[in-house]
Amino acid sequence: MDRRPPRCPDYADVQSVDDLLPYLDAVARRPHHQGLHAAWDLKPGERVLLCVDNWHDPMSVEAMKKTLERFGCTYEVQIKDRGPMPVFEGHNEVEYYFARTKELAEWMDTWERIDAEGSYDKILQGYGGPILSERRVKIQRVPFITREMIASEAHTLPHELLHEIDRRTWVRLRRAARIRITDPEGTDIAYTNHAEYWDERREDFNVDYISKWFPQNVAFSKTYMPGHVWGRPWFFVGAEDGEGVIAGTMNHIGPFPRIEMDVRASKIVDIRGGGLFGEKLRRVMEETKDLQYPGFNGKGLLHWWEASMGTNPKIHRPRKDFLHGLNCGLYERMRSGVIHIGYGTIISSWMERLAAKEGLPVGHFHIHLYFGTVELTMPEGHTERLIDAGRLTVLDDPEVRRVAERFGDPDVLLAENWIPAVPGINMTGDYDRDYAADPLDWTLTELHVCRKWHDLYMKMVMPGDGPAHCH
Repeated sequence: MDRRPPRCPDYADVQSVDDLLPYLDAVARRPHHQGLHAAWDLKPGERVLLCVDNWHDPMSVEAMKKTLERFGCTYEVQIKDRGPMPVFEGHNEVEYYFARTKELAEWMDTWERIDAEGSYDKILQGYGGPILSERRVKIQRVPFITREMIASEAHTLPHELLHEIDRRTWVRLRRAARIRITDPEGTDIAYTNHAEYWDERREDFNVDYISKWFPQNVAFSKTYMPGHVWGRPWFFVGAEDGEGVIAGTMNHIGPFPRIEMDVRASKIVDIRGGGLFGEKLRRVMEETKDLQYPGFNGKGLLHWWEASMGTNPKIHRPRKDFLHGLNCGLYERMRSGVIHIGYGTIISSWMERLAAKEGLPVGHFHIHLYFGTVELTMPEGHTERLIDAGRLTVLDDPEVRRVAERFGDPDVLLAENWIPAVPGINMTGDYDRDYAADPLDWTLTELHVCRKWHDLYMKMVMPGDGPAHCH
């Protein structure tokens, strides 16, 4: 409670397109990369395709269009009709990610066609998942479903600082001989960081495996994704030995009652709790238990393959209209130190495409960890912490702080703007009674209080001499 007290940033009640332009201007100037940090790198005369849908806030779309105009781009906007905007709950992730996998495959096919036609220089689309690389057309993210998602310090952090955070996280991670992930909600899982995962210099993933799993996208797939550093490789080799327990109360869509899953040889073998989300996963596990997926070491869908880490300290969970459409748990995974566990087919891999062609159900699902500790056992035998109770330790690295000093106060730039309040973990209360049994009710209440009474919220969760604001 003393180390990781709850906090949230001031709520900006955006009233005009002009209020959003400074944030999008910073995004437009960031050099292009292949990660989750929005980085459009706009140039005069570029032909840009902006892909949004009817769940995007119209003012957000107008701000993006105005930014494209201000940078001298020729653009087209495609708006997909997804139908009425739903209000999601965490259990909806099962249906959503079965459908999302198909949608992303269709996107990548469309990108390939556009690249061959040469009709655009850039495509701005989506909020996660792999993108094509080694292509003429450049693809970048649009994590701007709402005004609140745009009006954030996350998008004005300097590219140089984000790059240093990502790079140093990757350098430390890839050297480890063994990796253990724990979290006070109950996760305790470990795996061997096999030499087989890596090239001879242990700088990139083993190209023999990457060429098998991602032949259409080798350059993108062999290294980390900025803003989303792989905590374990996103492919399987023959010696998978992930063992332990995964537990939590949030996925990419929303909260659900606490779930606990046993993992043996990197496969989920038992699921307890989880409310309706747990019921759906148990049904998926039963229905796929005798199916052999391409590339998997055994039968069944629910194999553990992901433990990815966010790296941007200024990302925060949206407050206004949380769980309406894609204004959901997906965005928060990019905050530094937040870990998301993934299990199922490996997103956009060639093996996933093969499974879909064979008629197998394809998709993957998630658990978020907010106070996780990632312990690295190094080849020399000593241990290091890459994440310590939810704090990405490279944020305190002297070299990272030196980069931050070029742009301002490192204590401010490298402080997380948002840490969720979880009774019994980083605030008073009983975890099981006050939170884990119904985290949806707690989360919506916390977000409402934080948005409407921000000053009072900060005084409640940071009493005494603690700061009343988090900027």
